[in-house]
Amino acid sequence: MLVRAKMHWPGLVIVALLLVSCTGDGRTDPNTDGRSQSGDGTSAQSPEKSPGSRLVACVDEEAHVKSTDVPTDNALTVGAISWPDLKSWATADPKDYGNGESGDYKIGALVKAGAVVTVSVADSNANDVGLKYGQRWNYEPTRSVTFQGCKDYDTAYIGGFHIPDQKCVPFDISEGGKPPVRVTVSFFAGPC
Repeated sequence: MLVRAKMHWPGLVIVALLLVSCTGDGRTDPNTDGRSQSGDGTSAQSPEKSPGSRLVACVDEEAHVKSTDVPTDNALTVGAISWPDLKSWATADPKDYGNGESGDYKIGALVKAGAVVTVSVADSNANDVGLKYGQRWNYEPTRSVTFQGCKDYDTAYIGGFHIPDQKCVPFDISEGGKPPVRVTVSFFAGPC
C-alpha cells in the first residue's frame, strides 16, 4: 500500500537539514571541533593549513595507505613530501600516466609520518592547473592542498594532477612555518 504524505516547504527544509547534519556531503571539513580521527582511530590535533587550501588528512574517509617506499632518483622530493618518478615525466609519454585528452594524471603523494605540507600552484595565470587529491572532494582539481601524514607512518595519498596542456608548472611547497620552496615541474614538456 502506497501512502502519500503532503509536506510543505518548511518541513522539507527541516528534513534536508537533518539529512545533511547526519550524513554530511563529503566536502565539509571533518575537523569542526579542531580534532580529527587519525588512520588508527585515535584523535589527533588538526594541522594548521593555508587559507583556501584543501586539507587531505589521515582519516578513514581519505584514500591513503601506509608506505614503506623509499624515494628514488626520479622522485621529486621537497622536504617531507615526494612524488615517485615525477622527474621522469618531462620526457615521458602522457598516456602512460593518465588521460592526455582530459589532462588528468595519476600519481600518489608520499608524506613523511606526522608531517604537514602545503602544495600550491604558484602561477596565478594557470587557472586550468590543479591538484587532484582529496577523496572527500571527489578528486576535483584545486589550486592548493595541505597534506597531513599519519602520525605513526609515512603516508601515500592517492590522487594526481590536472594539467590540460604539456607544460612546465611552478609549485610552492611549504611546511612547518618555513618559507615556501618553489619547484617547477615539467609535465611532458621537456626540460624547463
